Amino acid sequence: MKKILAAALVAMLSTTAPAFAQNAPVVQEDAAFAEKLRTTLLAHPEYIMNAMQGMEARDREQRTRLLNEKVGPLRAKMFAKGFGPVVGNPAGTAVAVEFVDYACPICKTAHKAVDAVVAKRKDVRVVIAQRLIFGPDSEKLARFALASDLQGKFAATHDALYDAFGDHHETKPTDEKLKAIAAKVGLDYDRLLKDMNGAKVNTTFENQTKVANDIGVSGTPFFITRDAVYPGAAPEEIMSQAFR
Repeated sequence: MKKILAAALVAMLSTTAPAFAQNAPVVQEDAAFAEKLRTTLLAHPEYIMNAMQGMEARDREQRTRLLNEKVGPLRAKMFAKGFGPVVGNPAGTAVAVEFVDYACPICKTAHKAVDAVVAKRKDVRVVIAQRLIFGPDSEKLARFALASDLQGKFAATHDALYDAFGDHHETKPTDEKLKAIAAKVGLDYDRLLKDMNGAKVNTTFENQTKVANDIGVSGTPFFITRDAVYPGAAPEEIMSQAFR
């Protein structure tokens, strides 16, 4: 595969040179250098792969920097009380916001790392915000979680939802499954159904969605700390370093 990539790139360089020449100063071609370059790339296609990986890394860094600039004016709002339910210490000084989708397998993986950090560090407060990625099922789970907070059961519900859903994009939050979670956590299911579409849940959900749209959150999980943004999941050690 790497040799094919190298050959393709060499061919592209050969065929596109005249097009570039139309808009560039005339430079005499060094045939010997060109042949040496082609030979080297064909013999060492890893050079191309390394260059592409370096370019991708720079692109990620630039995207992350731009996201962090968008986040800046919104941090105070997100870190303020009431933006979303909390896992960890409600008075914790190491604050992070996590945008989640309970139908997301990567969020489920990240949840394990976050749980491990929260269990070991009593200074961590993670504000959970909903970001719908996988459609109607995602919204149903998001509203279920937000409504559980009105009964003081968010942390347990948060864990239970990840235990039950988020595997391989096959989440199906049937009434039977949600009733089972409510019974496990100790929720009043009839009240929860009303609250899922009530004013408080609607307001929280709309506020979180607006902030996510303003930032440009296009995938989950998405972490925001006091001075950085972290799209995607990371191991426990990285999470712990980020939460400061």
